[in-house]
Amino acid sequence: MALPAPSSDQAPSAEQRMPRSRRGTTTSFHLAGAEVHLIANADAQGSLGEVFARFGKGGSTAAGPMELLSIAVSLGLQHGVPLERYVARFAGQRFEPMGPTDDPDVPHAGSVGDYLARGLAQDWLDVDARRRLDLLTAEEEAELPADAYAPTPLRRAARP
Repeated sequence: MALPAPSSDQAPSAEQRMPRSRRGTTTSFHLAGAEVHLIANADAQGSLGEVFARFGKGGSTAAGPMELLSIAVSLGLQHGVPLERYVARFAGQRFEPMGPTDDPDVPHAGSVGDYLARGLAQDWLDVDARRRLDLLTAEEEAELPADAYAPTPLRRAARP
């Protein structure tokens, strides 16, 4: 059975190839005693283009899914999926291991996926994007006006 062709708004963009030499960051952290390594590299335009997350022993039950997740996120980024979409979906996910981290910018994480989303947001998204995602650091929140998070009052339509 043939699958229908994707509509023009669903068609993936052409793959953005990564340069041979990449600029990036490596972050090592502990989450509830588990050691995790996050490698994030920039594409030719300086945006996040690939992610490698290492967790557990190579070939283990924990390492395999983490490698698949890294490949999937990297392919998505290289085909035009914005980092904000991944962060919005992964931040707040809860599964083991969860708990305290040794990272002052992300002192507690609900899972490795939650930490990865929040850590990548801190390193690769601007303050406005992180504010929309409700992922500001404590220092950034302290700089906001006191009523920055006040709810917008309900406005009722005037009756004719």
